[in-house]
Amino acid sequence: MNALEVYINKVEKQLDKKVKIIRSNRGGEYYGRYDESGQHLGPFAKFLKKHGICAQYTMTGTPQQNSVSERRNRTLMDMVRSMLSNSCLLVSLWMYALKIVMYLFNKVPSKVVQKDSF
Repeated sequence: MNALEVYINKVEKQLDKKVKIIRSNRGGEYYGRYDESGQHLGPFAKFLKKHGICAQYTMTGTPQQNSVSERRNRTLMDMVRSMLSNSCLLVSLWMYALKIVMYLFNKVPSKVVQKDSF
């Protein structure tokens, strides 16, 4: 939870906007568990509720519902594989290659996601 708090604080200070929605899968570590007495929120869901952040959950086992992030992950890993294969570096260095690729990917301009007017 500390990493999430640090991230949210950093984003809110840099952009001068409040985080309103976080989307994640419906995994137990995020969502909580059900038992005979009902649902018990996990620490992630409690944190979001405490800070007034709306939680949007996708169905587990359906990466199609989160296509943007899945596509981004695939692109990043393709870039890492390409970097490692072309440089003849050890596969054990993949995490450093991923950090470099993420840095580069965040510096490349991309189109802005259009906001729907409600």
